[in-house]
Amino acid sequence: MPSTMLRNIDTTLNMVKLINLLNININKLLKGVKEMKKYMKVIRHGRAGTHETLQPGAQITIMEKLDGANASFKVEDGKILAFSRNNQLDEHNGLRGFYQWTQTLDPSSLEEGIIYYGEWLVKHKLDYGENENQFYLFDIYIESLDKYSPISVVETAATRLGLNMCPVFYTGEFQSLEHVLSFVGKSKLGNVGEGIVVKNYLFEAKRNGEQQFTKIVSDEFAEVQQVKKQRVAPTNGLIDEFINTNLTKARVEKILHKLVDEGILEQDYDVTDMGTILKNAGTRVFDDIIEEELDTLLKHVKGKIGKKLPVVVKEVLSAKEMF
Repeated sequence: MPSTMLRNIDTTLNMVKLINLLNININKLLKGVKEMKKYMKVIRHGRAGTHETLQPGAQITIMEKLDGANASFKVEDGKILAFSRNNQLDEHNGLRGFYQWTQTLDPSSLEEGIIYYGEWLVKHKLDYGENENQFYLFDIYIESLDKYSPISVVETAATRLGLNMCPVFYTGEFQSLEHVLSFVGKSKLGNVGEGIVVKNYLFEAKRNGEQQFTKIVSDEFAEVQQVKKQRVAPTNGLIDEFINTNLTKARVEKILHKLVDEGILEQDYDVTDMGTILKNAGTRVFDDIIEEELDTLLKHVKGKIGKKLPVVVKEVLSAKEMF
């Protein structure tokens, strides 16, 4: 066999060995990565299907919706891991002190396989006074069951661990929508509340079979607004209305607060930060609107198709009769 061919074979074999070695090392690295379970997306009450969470006889819990940063922690291999809504935290990226606070907890008091979710009450829009810079537990997730535990389990854990409990306005059988709405705007920690989160722990969304909680916010915090009808080009009217309705000051403020929580913006940001804001907020605002409001747009599109369809069908039938 020619020496050139032998050298080529040796080179190929060495490359295969190198690729296999890289794959082994990559797999080892991946095994070392701790999977992060993001807290569920609490959807606005009034969206398609949300009425099913509040049916006669349903057992519900109504919690105050706090205006802080979503945060969580769990113990794994004797070490406390801390997370913001989107990222695992460390001493350099600590979610404005949350990571440092979790490291003061006793790992032996926590149960493995359980994620403790709550609000790290840093300053956003509302002023909670002396209640700020504290953690308020609002949910416990059991990884082996892939379920959020009932409120009784959450309250028991908060008492045992000495944690603040997110304020609960009501637990019991659903009475009426008016009763639920009566808690919107109230607060046990400040002068005014952002809104409420309504939890029917037994309800599972039809689209994915997962538990689904809903939120109702006060008008000041509404991320969807009513806009006056304007004469716009028919082609762009639906999209323009959708954008004007959902690209609100409240939604943008929410995203900017998250940028502060993640250390991308300073708390005293101003117009000089416009470049940083536009660079980091655009995709986040888009994702937030699409995730929370896309079904509204699709509903309108479906309606438009329903109105247009008979016209097109008539055109097809008329053309068919000509032949």
